[in-house]
Amino acid sequence: MVRAEAPHLRQAVVVLVLSYLMPAFSVLKRVASARDDVSFSAVKAEGLVAVAPVLAKDLAPALGTNWATGDLSLSAVLSVRFPGRCRLDLMVSDSTKSLAVAWSNGRRRTEGPELLAAAVALEQLCATLALKSGTEGESRGALERHLAANKIDVRQVSLARFSGQVAYVLGDRRPGASSFWVYKERFLPARVELADASGRWDVRFIDYTSQATGEGLPRVVEVYRDGELHLRMTLLSADGRPSLDGVKF
Repeated sequence: MVRAEAPHLRQAVVVLVLSYLMPAFSVLKRVASARDDVSFSAVKAEGLVAVAPVLAKDLAPALGTNWATGDLSLSAVLSVRFPGRCRLDLMVSDSTKSLAVAWSNGRRRTEGPELLAAAVALEQLCATLALKSGTEGESRGALERHLAANKIDVRQVSLARFSGQVAYVLGDRRPGASSFWVYKERFLPARVELADASGRWDVRFIDYTSQATGEGLPRVVEVYRDGELHLRMTLLSADGRPSLDGVKF
């Protein structure tokens, strides 16, 4: 009798494990701890950014480059100094003009033409990934303040699948609401959904397993506005011991 019931018992245990919802406080604590444990204090990554045609038609002339159709391809340099200072430089090969977005402890600065999708991407990346502190609770507190500023109700927690993985979802799951998604396996940011005066934004962090980007950086960052892909950044290499003395955050 015991042997006959054992498979059912195991299935019940599996269901309970998979359905267990970690409290939001614990999820954010694990996210913050994972960032506090990174082995470097700065990182510089290089890659490419594809800008959607809806933005390329205005951005190309502002950067002094020719564009006819399709995505506009830009070279990208992402510089991060922990905690909370990030800069994204974007340029084209046939012009000396460029643009940059800097995010330093909650303040954004733009140099050159404005690319709002890049600014939104950098803000969310910096606020959720550029965390590092030796003080208990400081990184978690910074993350909680950022989510509150984006009107994400962390009292609501659920599970969903994103990019082929199980993720915790903090916030309201209804269409139009704001939420913060965290990959369940490694407690790394997966997605941020939010709204501001310019529209609905969906920032996605995809593939943390690439050796090219090193420890704790996603290989791909996608930015959607009102359901339309506006920007895709692909990081191709990363240096965990860069010299950032000349970087203006």
